[in-house]
Amino acid sequence: MSGSAPRAGAHPTRPVVAVTPDTDFATVVAALTAARRGVLPVVNGDGAVVGVVSASDLLAAYDRADGTPGPTARDLMTSPAVTVPEAAEPLAAARTALRAGVHHLPVLDADGHLVGLLSPHDLLDALRAADEAIRERALALALTPGSGVLPGALRVRCERGVVVLSGRTRTRADAQALGRAVAGIDGVTGVAAGHLHGDRDGPDGVS
Repeated sequence: MSGSAPRAGAHPTRPVVAVTPDTDFATVVAALTAARRGVLPVVNGDGAVVGVVSASDLLAAYDRADGTPGPTARDLMTSPAVTVPEAAEPLAAARTALRAGVHHLPVLDADGHLVGLLSPHDLLDALRAADEAIRERALALALTPGSGVLPGALRVRCERGVVVLSGRTRTRADAQALGRAVAGIDGVTGVAAGHLHGDRDGPDGVS
């Protein structure tokens, strides 16, 4: 069996551009433009994320311009920021973004410091990588000596955490045992083994 499932922290944009609460308006605009991202994390002197500034926040500030000096990042930011830990699984990170109605998630290390920024594309890459890791682990289980899978007969795919197994095993019991083993893989949300059939029934082939 291969290693642990991918985590969201393995996929964010690194390094990430950030500003401090006292950063002036012009510098925030320049930083966001240079970063080519939808948001900028705002960090304090300890490196902790205290908020985020989005492109829409800056556009709204332009619209409200009244001839006075522009606001600072502190005036513009949304706080507290919605963040995810570096150890979060991709699906959990995606759900956090969906529930909060945000498109970008600052990623924090175990000490709460900013280490990256997840975009929607980063999340999709992480979810795809998680599916592929699950598929490889399921395939490794199937190829374990004694699994009963007939050579060249098995097909494995994984979509959104659901593993689909098709092919032939020596017995029905082998097929059932493989399905149970695959269901125990970290990150699996379901197993479809309806197309996995035992070639023969015997004392060990009856459920």
